[in-house]
Amino acid sequence: MQVSTCTCGKIVALHREQCPNCGKSMITIDLGNDAIVLTYTTLYTVPEGFKAPIFLVLVELEQGAKLLCECKNENDLEIGRKGKIVIENEKYYFLGNTK
Repeated sequence: MQVSTCTCGKIVALHREQCPNCGKSMITIDLGNDAIVLTYTTLYTVPEGFKAPIFLVLVELEQGAKLLCECKNENDLEIGRKGKIVIENEKYYFLGNTK
């Protein structure tokens, strides 16, 4: 998974040209797709065109980068749950490791 990093130490999941912390140019680096769930929520009222429920998770990647993405499996909604980020049709999903 590619993320952006800055000389000030800020790491941002997904690509950014400028650092949101200091405004300097950022470079793209590759991180693994390992992630751990920090928090989650379930949306039962969703925008038109989406199917409820939607499971959202905030995960932490290597080196402290954070990413908000959809979780495919309700059983993976657990703080501290380890798993992987997968990309399907340009969308990011969290899949928990099997216990």
